[in-house]
Amino acid sequence: MIFFTGFLIGVVSLIPGISGGTILVLMKKYDIVSQAITHFKNKENRQLLFILILGIFLGTITFARIIELLFYLAPNCTFILFSGFVLFSIPDFIKSEKIKPNLFWLFLGMLIIYILSLLSVSSPPVVVEYPKLTLLFLLLFSLSGMIDGFFTILPGISGSMVMMILGPYFLYKSYLANLNFSNFIFAIPLLCYFLGDLFGFYLGSKVSLYFLKKHRKIFMSFVLGMVLMSAFILLPIEFFSLDNIILYSVVLLISFIMCQILNLIK
Repeated sequence: MIFFTGFLIGVVSLIPGISGGTILVLMKKYDIVSQAITHFKNKENRQLLFILILGIFLGTITFARIIELLFYLAPNCTFILFSGFVLFSIPDFIKSEKIKPNLFWLFLGMLIIYILSLLSVSSPPVVVEYPKLTLLFLLLFSLSGMIDGFFTILPGISGSMVMMILGPYFLYKSYLANLNFSNFIFAIPLLCYFLGDLFGFYLGSKVSLYFLKKHRKIFMSFVLGMVLMSAFILLPIEFFSLDNIILYSVVLLISFIMCQILNLIK
């Protein structure tokens, strides 16, 4: 079950709007994994985390090509689909966590995501030209992985959603989708990203455990603010028109139905 949980996290790690931490909560493995990270020196905990990481890796590799194809065929619809995942998961997130929003921390979370979006580097949904593998690039890509891992473990917020806002998401996705023997050099930046991801995952689990135990209400209001602003940033508003509003409405309906199915699985 730990491997299957890891596989699901790997799949959703490429879907902006669905949190890996939320999957751990749904599978009732959040406390087990958090404790395993906290007590990493224990042999059984190390084995559990190895199986989890293996599942995450295989889930990510498996799903990358599907995401790449979606962005290639219909980029705007894909953005709207992911934004819908975020928007329609918010009511259940508020209900399950019994959140009574603290307005200060809610708006602070929104402000931080908005500032990050202003600092983001624009990138095409489908990458055709790859950057040179310099030491500086690999260090920055490792930092991106660390940020991804940090947010992945937090319940309610998606690491890939933050990466999409910041910019590196599309490059990471393209490396994964096109990794093969002819492009084996892509394994170098991916390895750097995964190492950063693991460190961020560890750091995020420590931070989330502390705030969930000591300041749960404030922390959840802060997370809710980040989720709300992220949903609006992901919407390709500049491409909305009367001609395609029916199509986009159908896409939003699909994301709503998928969120409801996920809620039923709970």
